[in-house]
Amino acid sequence: MNIDKFKKQFSDEDSCRHFFESVIWADGRKCPHCQCNKSYLLKGGSVRSGTYECARCKRQFTVTTKTPMHSTKLSFWKWLQAIYYIVNSSKGISSVTLAQWIGVSQPTAWRMGHAIRQMMIPPSQSARLTGIVELDEKYFGGKPRYQPGVTHKRGRGTSKQ
Repeated sequence: MNIDKFKKQFSDEDSCRHFFESVIWADGRKCPHCQCNKSYLLKGGSVRSGTYECARCKRQFTVTTKTPMHSTKLSFWKWLQAIYYIVNSSKGISSVTLAQWIGVSQPTAWRMGHAIRQMMIPPSQSARLTGIVELDEKYFGGKPRYQPGVTHKRGRGTSKQ
């Protein structure tokens, strides 16, 4: 999909929210707090669009609750734009470039990039390293504390693990 088709498909905030709902709740809407399948859409002037209330635990939730996008002030459009650029860049994208392209600050783009990469990891692979891990010539432990007049050994002469 090119950028023109992308902008047409996701022309407003509601279409972006519906897209996230269809992806996150592919098997039907579930409360992220108690996993209940029954919830009600809240409406009114003081309620943000896309807010639901669970029928069992009575807690309110949105599509971003308990996801890396939780409690963000950024619009769904910015998130989708960032996802689009990260996924379509062949060699990755820097947070500085991403910030310029979507119109946010560099630290915000950096956090968004990490959140998007975290969302791309399947839940089954959350613990990547298991069992014995071997490293070649790696020393664990920090620098020795400074002591006046004491010279500490460096490299292979240390007693580090």
